[in-house]
Amino acid sequence: MIQTAEKKLVIKAIDELGRSVTAADIASKTGLPILFATSELNKVASETNGHLEVSTAGNIAYKFNPGFQTSYLAKGIQLQFEKIGQKIFEIGYLILKASFGIMLLLSFVIVVLLIIAAMFAGKGDRDSDGPGGFDFDFIDLMIFQDLLWWGSFSTYPSYVDYSTPAVVKPRGKGNFLTKCFSFLFGDGDPNAHLEERKWQMVAQAIRSHGGVVTAEQLAPYTGADPTNEDGALPALVRFNGTPEVTDDGHIIYTFPSLQVSASDLNLSGKLPPYLREFRREFSVYDGEELTSVYILSGANLLGGMWLWGQSTQTEHITILNSFHGLICWLVAYGVFFVAVPAVRWLALMAINSKIESRNDKREKNALFLKNPSADLQKKLSQAAQFSASKKLEWKPDTHVVYSTDKDLLEQEFDK
Repeated sequence: MIQTAEKKLVIKAIDELGRSVTAADIASKTGLPILFATSELNKVASETNGHLEVSTAGNIAYKFNPGFQTSYLAKGIQLQFEKIGQKIFEIGYLILKASFGIMLLLSFVIVVLLIIAAMFAGKGDRDSDGPGGFDFDFIDLMIFQDLLWWGSFSTYPSYVDYSTPAVVKPRGKGNFLTKCFSFLFGDGDPNAHLEERKWQMVAQAIRSHGGVVTAEQLAPYTGADPTNEDGALPALVRFNGTPEVTDDGHIIYTFPSLQVSASDLNLSGKLPPYLREFRREFSVYDGEELTSVYILSGANLLGGMWLWGQSTQTEHITILNSFHGLICWLVAYGVFFVAVPAVRWLALMAINSKIESRNDKREKNALFLKNPSADLQKKLSQAAQFSASKKLEWKPDTHVVYSTDKDLLEQEFDK
């Protein structure tokens, strides 16, 4: 959120004019062009939770709460800290992710080596009929066969369509390391492009209605309350829209920049009835594909716990007593490696519950629009009529007065 010199002028003018202003008031006070003043008003209102008011004469004004300047500055500082924090989190997350994947393999190797060392030490003790013998009959070392199979690295297809999740199932079997990362940390957020998807759908909805919409028509994609006109402010800011008042006092929103198109494509057929978020999956791999990870993590934990039990024996001294500290670390790591996915699975249940709640809200907004009341039906009809009266069509054979692909003199003769 950048505070330009023009925006500072607008904020100062809003405060000096009593926090209830029109675009014309701002233009007169600051000398800014009326369209620019409208655009800046929309931005400030959206960023400070401003409100729209309609006068008895049908004029639209922007009303701001006392102290809105302070909340604006605070929000700007908060956004900067959030960006910095997000970058630090992303870097730390990548380091943590890599370290746990490597340490899983390293700790497993250490556990196996310690078991082998204890096995040979125990065998020597049995040969000499001395104390400290170990019984390894319950351990089947063949369980680790083919555990570290390395296939070709899985390839994630590039993100093409906003109607599909940002995280998709990789092609091929993948390899153990990628499966280990997926098991421990998941595979990212399938809604990473949610904002892009939302604004893409909002723009298509506006264009499909001829550049004139109501707050109710935007609500299935923005998730805002369809009865609250303030929910349309972010769309006004992003697409340079303007609020208008009908003869009956209804507020509609016009977007001239989205009314003209040089393409004959009809995007309305591709537009879903509402914006749907995708559920967060535990892993892109199914249970069978994660079998090797289950075996390794389980064997690592059980092997570490067995070693810990042997290293705490006091009736005889073994080679494991010398590595008691390392074994304690291995056990703690093994528990943590199993606990992280378990906690993540529980967290995903809560996250998916919230996702479904938001999806239900947007779906209800779509149903509210599909089955409108008499008053809403009249409002939609007026918006459609306004759209028809303001409709702009791009017709190259009649609208083009100059083109860069022809010489200027040639175009003069063509007139």
